[in-house]
Amino acid sequence: MRTSTVITVLFCGLCLLDAGCTAAERTSTESAGTVKQEERAAAAGAPGQEAPGESPAGEVQERGVAPKVLKPGLTSPQILAPMQIAPGVLAFPPASVTLPGEFAIRTLKGNYLTAIDGGGRTTDPIVVTVAMSAGPWEKFRLAITSPPSPHDKTIQTASKGNYLTAVNGGGLTANVLHTDATQAKDWEKFRILDLSVGSFAPTYYSIQTIRGNYLSAVGAGGKYTDAIHTDATQIKAWEQFRIVKCGDLGSGYAYGIMAADGEFLDASNGGGQTNGAIFLGSPSGFKHIRQGDGSYALQTPNGINYVTALGGGGQVQKYLPADCGLFSACISGFSDVFHTDARQVQAWEKFRFIDQGNCTYVIQTVSGYYLGIYKDSGGRTLLTTDRSSISDNEKFQLVVYGLASPVVLQ
Repeated sequence: MRTSTVITVLFCGLCLLDAGCTAAERTSTESAGTVKQEERAAAAGAPGQEAPGESPAGEVQERGVAPKVLKPGLTSPQILAPMQIAPGVLAFPPASVTLPGEFAIRTLKGNYLTAIDGGGRTTDPIVVTVAMSAGPWEKFRLAITSPPSPHDKTIQTASKGNYLTAVNGGGLTANVLHTDATQAKDWEKFRILDLSVGSFAPTYYSIQTIRGNYLSAVGAGGKYTDAIHTDATQIKAWEQFRIVKCGDLGSGYAYGIMAADGEFLDASNGGGQTNGAIFLGSPSGFKHIRQGDGSYALQTPNGINYVTALGGGGQVQKYLPADCGLFSACISGFSDVFHTDARQVQAWEKFRFIDQGNCTYVIQTVSGYYLGIYKDSGGRTLLTTDRSSISDNEKFQLVVYGLASPVVLQ
């Protein structure tokens, strides 16, 4: 019999801001081994300005197909605004809010950005794109700075705590990035644009420097030299990145659940289903809500329902051939291992996410079984919740949706 659990959920809003801003002036000199503040101020220019001598028709801009419309994401400037907590008393947010855990940044080819030596470098190789799995040098911390501005994200190496610096604020094809900064100033601030609301594939982002240029993974990844440019002024194939979760998931954040074959768990109609509720298809963002016992409930995109593992796990999805009886429709389909009609969290709605240390997770049901994928005799990739051992087929990546961030007041 399933036991009920009372949940307290802190709703986490989106923090991407859709407004212009001007690069902040440096107020102090850089530490030894970095570029002087005066040189930065002279080179920074205005956001959105093209790099000197760059032609919009250049090689970088001819790649791929430019989108007809690019929407930078949802706007919620109130997240870092002060709040009145008593007459005449305001609570202000901290200078920055660091998102829980770490993150890895994947190129369109699936390679990871690597900070050589874990950071602290100003000479090549600095950031490369050859890794196909995530280790310590591929992990970064993300923070949201205050006061609110479009370029309000910092990217910090997880190994040494250095910040990623776009030299000159962007617009370069050589000596592009440094990883030696120990403070976040203008060149260390980025705008992360959610491309899922534009005409691109879902779950991808672009990373914009304070000058308005975009980070490009040259060749869409797979390079040890000449790996990153910051001169692009349009978003095309090389400027698309996935941000995947590592470590602590936090609570109330939405992630797409990607299987080892690159397919995503898709919640049919956003949830509320008992037939064909979850299948492998287009990405759906499931809000991960931590429970008191350390497990997670998965809220479907409609914001109402939760994912239920039928029987608490131990099920195998199967292909159901068409039934073409005299008085029945000739329809084929698949059996269910999940439902998405639950409106409260009980035992079958709880899942444990077991961190594998390389930005992948194993998902365990309340009965101790693992979620996995398999191919049936017809070559179809299907879902199963009956696995008792772990292979690559039982490992999933959590792809960041919306870069949600909590409201933090101090």
